[in-house]
Amino acid sequence: MDQAARVGERRAKPVGHVCLGYARASTARQSFDAQLDSLAEARVTRVFSEKISTRATRRPELEAAVKLAGEIRSSGVAVTLVVHEHKRLGRSIELAMLAEELKVSDVGLEFLTGELKGSHDPSGIVFTVLAAMSEREYIRDRTLEGHGRRRNG
Repeated sequence: MDQAARVGERRAKPVGHVCLGYARASTARQSFDAQLDSLAEARVTRVFSEKISTRATRRPELEAAVKLAGEIRSSGVAVTLVVHEHKRLGRSIELAMLAEELKVSDVGLEFLTGELKGSHDPSGIVFTVLAAMSEREYIRDRTLEGHGRRRNG
């Protein structure tokens, strides 16, 4: 089966719907209980979670969630990746790569809280805005953190 046929097959009306969840905390001391609670309320089928820094460029559990989502979607079932808040996904370059993976796999995305609360098409403009917002917030937070260390240090 060629690529065009596979894409057409994926775009056919899905049979059923699966929601996969992703939760991330930046440090071992942080809890992601609130994220896990909101994902449970959203009735996700399976939750992938990890404690890993925002600075990490590789997130094994997120990669596993995206891989499984693609596999499920290729079987004809609609899939949505559900995340507590957009900040849990990472910075701009990671978001752009994630958007491309979700778009290719025809997987949806939903945020449960925050400015971007709701369901989104990863191929739309939302990711451009999302990446810009996340990068800006990251830079601001790191700048404030640096100022605080200088004042206290």
